[in-house]
This record gives sequence, structure tokens and C-alpha cells, in this order.
Amino acid sequence: MKAFAICGISNSGKTTTTEYIIKELMMRGYRVGSAKYIHCDGFEMDGNPQTDTRRHRAAGSQLITAHAKGESSLLFPERIPTEKLLSFYQDNCDWVVLEGVSDILVPTIVTAHEEDDLRMKWSDMVFCVSGRISAFIDEYYGVPAIDATTNIENLVDLIEDRVYEWQPNFDSVRYLINSLQYPAHTLRF
Repeated sequence: MKAFAICGISNSGKTTTTEYIIKELMMRGYRVGSAKYIHCDGFEMDGNPQTDTRRHRAAGSQLITAHAKGESSLLFPERIPTEKLLSFYQDNCDWVVLEGVSDILVPTIVTAHEEDDLRMKWSDMVFCVSGRISAFIDEYYGVPAIDATTNIENLVDLIEDRVYEWQPNFDSVRYLINSLQYPAHTLRF
């Protein structure tokens, strides 16, 4: 399973970029999962105190499954680390897109309105720029800018080329070495 993040400020094109990438990966025959970090203070997946699952939580259940006819949801009583969350995807997905997630070291696409926004979100993990700003620039500090709405094939080609297999307890050195411009057979962990 391969995982990467799409990070950026509000309304910079994160969700639009995520949607286009998911659709293109699915068209290429991959099994795709996604996780969305919700930045709203006080948001709860099961915020209604009258629901049975909320009553299970109030009684002290540490893991709750809402098991319906068409879907199942696991409800943890706390925010679990993204690395632990990814372990649930490993057997079911080829790709996981992490929208707005920044608590794990994975290859990252940054979305932005302008260059100041890019500087705020920039890290050594960034391999592409997209979102609103990608309509106005071709690259930023040598990193390609690709608009998902007009050039999704090239964006997903880049993702396939730059994103590696996710491993628990990943370290940044592994990514930096693997992302160097060496043939795949010469240097891999």
C-alpha cells in the first residue's frame, strides 16, 4: 500500500485535488482509500447524545462499530495516530490519500492560493504543488506544479513515480534516499 498527503490552507483546492486523484487512480484499476482530517473544533463523528452508539461510548466502550446495511464505521473514543489508522487500510487498498493530514511523514502534495501559502506548508516531503496556485505557476523551488483539474493524468503519473510503499515506523531518511534520481534497482530500502 502506498500513502501520500495533500495539505494546504482552507479553500486552496485540497478536496478538489483529492477527488480528481481518487477518480484517476480508480480508473487505473487501483483500490483507493482516503482519510480526511477535520479541522473544526468540537466536531464529533457521533455527536448526537441520543444515538445508541453515543450511549455505548458514554457507557465506556473503547471501540464501537456502527454496523449498518450498507456500511460499517469504527468509532474510537479518541483521535488515533495516522500511522495506526493506516494499518486498517493495508490489506484493503493499493493507495491511501490523506487529505489535510500532517502528523505523519509521507510524500506530500501542497495546495495553495499564493506563494506565501506554499512557504507556510512547505517541507522536505513535498513532491508536487497543486490546487489553485497550479493554474499560475509551473514549479516552485524545482518542484512541479500540476493542476489536477486540467492535467490529472500527469499528476497521477508523478504520484505513481514518487510515492513509495508505506511502512510502519517510517523515517524521513528512507524517503529522501528513495526519492533520489537513481534507478529503482540501485538503492531501495
